Amino acid sequence: MIDRPKFREMRYEAIRDIPEKYDIVQLKMDGIWGCMTIKDGVYKIHSRTGRLKVEGTVSNKNIDATILGEYMFGSHWGNKMGFTGSFFAFDCLRYADGSYIHIVGNEPLSERLKFRDELLRELRKAGLDFVTPLLEYPTVMWQQLWEEFVIERGYEGLVFKDSLSAYGDKDAWARMKGEVEIEYICTGFQPAAEGTRWDGLAGAVKGTLIDWDCEVKCGGLTVEMRHDFSKRPEVYIGQVFTAKGNGWYGTGAIRHPKFKRWRDDKPPEKCTYDQIPEGIRYDVP
Repeated sequence: MIDRPKFREMRYEAIRDIPEKYDIVQLKMDGIWGCMTIKDGVYKIHSRTGRLKVEGTVSNKNIDATILGEYMFGSHWGNKMGFTGSFFAFDCLRYADGSYIHIVGNEPLSERLKFRDELLRELRKAGLDFVTPLLEYPTVMWQQLWEEFVIERGYEGLVFKDSLSAYGDKDAWARMKGEVEIEYICTGFQPAAEGTRWDGLAGAVKGTLIDWDCEVKCGGLTVEMRHDFSKRPEVYIGQVFTAKGNGWYGTGAIRHPKFKRWRDDKPPEKCTYDQIPEGIRYDVP
């Protein structure tokens, strides 16, 4: 399997200037990292752990390729956006058109994207309409993209790339995720997994909204919290707490939720679904 490059991590709240070498930016979809291989008229998409997610046939048996992308599989957000089943291609490492094999992983990203676009044109002719390019933008547009797509539409973040880099070069890619906060009503505590160091103690705080049916499990607990919540759960059930995460879901949950603090100043009646940005919420009758 193809290893996923290591990202340089950037936080929106902490960033002032984007490093100059990152000259293009792409949207971070809320899907899974996928590696699509095409050979002998068969395509397969594997996850980064090597698990086969889907396979099918291609009418053009001359295509021999390896492309990387975001596969929209099992995502509530992707389903709401109409992306389920789509493969958003952001890189091409191998492409053979029947006469010549292009091994392009060591080529600059700018050249790999040209091969990607050429390959995707052939795939559309062969009937693979669900494979589409993940568009790239000049980095100067990053703040506009952040506001329009991450904040308003619930995209997971942005990925900045060095167009002169080979695949796998150190610090060639950087991703930016924001931090969102929301208030939930505590409904109880999820026990820590058996056999772990916290076995027998609280593993997560469970929360919900007063006007929307959801259950969120928030980790990030300190040792003191785990012991206190386990000994006195009745003190906290029904209380309001703030959770932080990396983005919104229309389900009422947030991405990678972690407990932040209790909110003695906020009544449960304020823990409503309209904390979720309007463009991300489900249609409510």
